[in-house]
Amino acid sequence: MNDSNYNKTDLPRSIFVSQEDPRKALRMNIDRVLSDKFMVLIALLMLPIILLPMFMDFSQDILFFFEICDIMIIAFFITEYFSKLYAAKSRWKHFKNPWHILDLIIIILPFIEIFQLFGFNISRSTPLLLRLLRLPRALAVGSRTMGSRIRGQDQDSEEILVEPEMGIRVVYGDSKTFDEDIGLEHFKEILTDSKEDWIDIYNISEKNIEIISNLLNISVLHIQSKLSEVTYPHIDYLGNISMVTLQSSTLQYPEKSNKYLTIPRNGFLIICFGNNILTLSKKKSDLFYEILSSSKKLYDKEENLVICVLYEIFNYVIKNYRAITTEIETELLKIENVPRHMVPKDYLERTFQFKKELSGLGSNLLHLKEVLNNILQNRVDLEGFNEKWKNLFHILYDEIIYLNDSVQNEKENLLSIIELHINRTSYEMNKIMKILAVITCLGIVPAMIGGLLGQNLLDAPFNLYLWQVLVLVFIGMFFIVYIFIKLGWLKS
Repeated sequence: MNDSNYNKTDLPRSIFVSQEDPRKALRMNIDRVLSDKFMVLIALLMLPIILLPMFMDFSQDILFFFEICDIMIIAFFITEYFSKLYAAKSRWKHFKNPWHILDLIIIILPFIEIFQLFGFNISRSTPLLLRLLRLPRALAVGSRTMGSRIRGQDQDSEEILVEPEMGIRVVYGDSKTFDEDIGLEHFKEILTDSKEDWIDIYNISEKNIEIISNLLNISVLHIQSKLSEVTYPHIDYLGNISMVTLQSSTLQYPEKSNKYLTIPRNGFLIICFGNNILTLSKKKSDLFYEILSSSKKLYDKEENLVICVLYEIFNYVIKNYRAITTEIETELLKIENVPRHMVPKDYLERTFQFKKELSGLGSNLLHLKEVLNNILQNRVDLEGFNEKWKNLFHILYDEIIYLNDSVQNEKENLLSIIELHINRTSYEMNKIMKILAVITCLGIVPAMIGGLLGQNLLDAPFNLYLWQVLVLVFIGMFFIVYIFIKLGWLKS
């Protein structure tokens, strides 16, 4: 592939972040160095420098020291203002922001003291007038300090999110009629009747888990642990209740330069007991409607709704993993074909993080395979689990084996890419070291000649002339070059 014709759209998203805001990385570095807390500290240091000379008499040496400190602090404010203005996403919005106008006032006011204003030389005015001009600066600096605190409080208040209310949906035995939102009383009635129903509970928060726990007679800690994102797929048995823990995953690409590719997992719990099947999750997803749509095509009135819904849930999860596996394979092909000069500095960090996510995905598939194996071995009490359903679940089991093998192959390919990058880097480093060794050895020659020109050879123990010494030096030089040629160090 010709590097010059390499299409920028073919770059892997896992190691190349979005370029919609080209100054984002610069802005993040500036905010990290000239943070609000640091500038507030500088502003607080400026206040005594401004105010003390207004109320106390100091010697000229101390006043001169105050002036130097004042200039240095003003230099910090100037650097902060113009660097953040340059790196802003929208410079006009940044400029007209009231707090940034205040910053501009802080850096403009000192110059009024030393430059002519409307033809009047302020620098030659009375000391009282000069001191009065410092008062607005003190107020501006104080406002900057308070403004930073207010902005910090505004940001904290924006981060406070309102938890969504818990929702309960139910699909009745015919797999065609369902209620979008039912109350807890109706939920209790469904649990006690003898009909086949599928109940989906989403947006479960910590305060709702206790309610669900009391209704299902299951420990709160048990439900909390099953809904955790770090829990692998598995089955638990509590008397006549079977609890299946599953996860749905997505491939989340980095949007910032300091972020990495991740595969976040959304855990949900399936509870099978009697004629009912419950699904519990902390977030609202499209799982309910997709399974409802597909189960209508597969459901037979003579068969059990629990098995049909359970099969469709596993089918949904496996399709999810299949899409991720295909996307990862495409991403690896892009990473493998990235030109050497376009490899980012944190290439190894990003690829190692990618490998870590692949390992987690492989572990999920292995545990999911064990769950399906338990179902095929009839270790889950499912009424109506006949030969037809066993064959369908066996197809899912084979699919999981294939996906797990694919993930392991992708992991091996990524390790090969990482090893290739390390070998290339080592080769380039060795090449540089060889060049330095050649330059060093050949550089001895002019150094020796220069040294010999300053030597007195009249009383030397050997009867040699300068030209004879030079011949010996050049012979040694050519011998070193010959060695380098034989070692291949002078090849490109």
